[in-house]
Amino acid sequence: MKLLCGLILAGAVLVLAAGHSAVESGCLDFDIKEQDVCCTKCKPGNRLVKTCGSDPKSLCTPCAKGKFTTKPIQWMCDNCRQCSSDKMRVKVNCTASSDTVCECIPGYRCANEKCLRCIKESTTEQQPNSTRTKPTALPARDAESQITAILIIFALICLVIPVAMILFLEWRRRKAIHKTHVEKETLEAGGQTQTSLLDEPSFCFPQQERGGSSQSSTSSLISQDSRPLEA
Repeated sequence: MKLLCGLILAGAVLVLAAGHSAVESGCLDFDIKEQDVCCTKCKPGNRLVKTCGSDPKSLCTPCAKGKFTTKPIQWMCDNCRQCSSDKMRVKVNCTASSDTVCECIPGYRCANEKCLRCIKESTTEQQPNSTRTKPTALPARDAESQITAILIIFALICLVIPVAMILFLEWRRRKAIHKTHVEKETLEAGGQTQTSLLDEPSFCFPQQERGGSSQSSTSSLISQDSRPLEA
């Protein structure tokens, strides 16, 4: 049994090593500058060793075991992810150009897209879809009553708005007529007031007449007093 486990472990190590060693080294895209070439993009699973050189294959090298890179130009490779939680297991092994993919064991599910942690599945989520409660549709009578109520409300609105407009226009018309009558009565009252002022008798003339009579009586008295003196 121990021998079998050892063989399986050795096979897995060989597969991982083969996966990393199978990566082709070198630069994928480069620019020629004078006598050297300058790398602009490494091959998948390769990291940049130096920017320019005489041989494009020497500019990039594959990532070491347990490391990976997904960028076209990267000086250092990233460490492969470890599915260290007891609720996780490896779904896809790490390669030089891709990270490890983890998944949750049965009875648990990933808490997010990257599956950074696992949470226990609830009992309601494990039930089949047939046992879940479905929203019940409204009965036909209820639907008809709702439609009837909507139609009645719409009809009332169509009747109320024209009636309100007619009443408003009638109120404005009556207000304008009342305003015209008030202005007319005001003008007539003003004309009558001016006419009455012109027709009032003047009290100045009698006073003048009384003043004249008093002056004549005074002069007659003076003349009577002066006559004996002359005699």
